[in-house]
Amino acid sequence: MNTNVSFKRNPYYIYDLVQVNWMLEQGCIPLQVGKGEKNDVFLKFPRTPEVEEIVYKWKLKNKRLSKYNL
Repeated sequence: MNTNVSFKRNPYYIYDLVQVNWMLEQGCIPLQVGKGEKNDVFLKFPRTPEVEEIVYKWKLKNKRLSKYNL
């Protein structure tokens, strides 16, 4: 991953509390906790290279699980 590129990206707003818990276990520090328009809870995470890598691992993990219908 090229970390020398300088551009602003929107933060992650994560509403899935299972994913939020997993990200916290991975050491991600949220910027904010809030409620969405439908009163559902979210955590906002910065879009840093480290957080991007953890989100990628989450997506890969879920893709593998859905492949086997687990």
